[in-house]
Amino acid sequence: TLERTISTLEMQLASSRASQASTLNGSHAVRDLRDETPKEHPKIFFVMGIMTTFSSRKRRDSIRHTWMPE
Repeated sequence: TLERTISTLEMQLASSRASQASTLNGSHAVRDLRDETPKEHPKIFFVMGIMTTFSSRKRRDSIRHTWMPE
């Protein structure tokens, strides 16, 4: 049984090597999984500031609280 197992494994190895060699030679179409995944765009960190004048500190704090709640 050990000899049969070794023989089976040798045949599988030979078959696998032959398959790999034919794939490398171009006889089989090789699909690259990296080409199928959607391309990701780099994440962008964006900060925008608006220069405005406020009539009072209370008004400025009110607007600041509206845009940046705690």
